[in-house]
Amino acid sequence: MRVKVKIFGAPSLALERTEMTIDLTENATAEDLLQSLPVKDTNYLYVVRDGIRLGSGAKLNDGDEILIVPPIAGGQ
Repeated sequence: MRVKVKIFGAPSLALERTEMTIDLTENATAEDLLQSLPVKDTNYLYVVRDGIRLGSGAKLNDGDEILIVPPIAGGQ
């Protein structure tokens, strides 16, 4: 299975890219995707599909477009 990943914030700076395609096994989960990223600490990253934050056990589908987003804070 292949998913397209768009990366935002500090992880994109560390990886020196904002997009990548990742091959995963069938029935891969959001956690599997995070573990496949060449980033040291993925505990704080959100996996988003279709504007919805996925839980770690959420199944991914072939051809998904996934956003990897660090937490965002600000405002009042």
